[in-house]
Amino acid sequence: MQDKLIHASAYAVMAWLFWHAGRGFIPTALLPVVTVLFCSLFGFSDEWHQSFVDGRQADVYDWLADTLGALLLTITLWKREVVLLGRK
Repeated sequence: MQDKLIHASAYAVMAWLFWHAGRGFIPTALLPVVTVLFCSLFGFSDEWHQSFVDGRQADVYDWLADTLGALLLTITLWKREVVLLGRK
């Protein structure tokens, strides 16, 4: 369980970084989708690459934790920026 919280936290940080880096380049309407998609695909790629490393294994639940962490943080950022602050 602690492992999944670490995964979710790390990918929440990634989502935060991607969101702030992409704000000037990606339209606000697409930013949440692109943020979660980027983080989820990165997590999938990371798990896939682990399957080639001795002593490591790919775990679909790690990937789901990665995606969930990114999704929850992205929802929080979207609510803050679009709903509360009225930015579009």
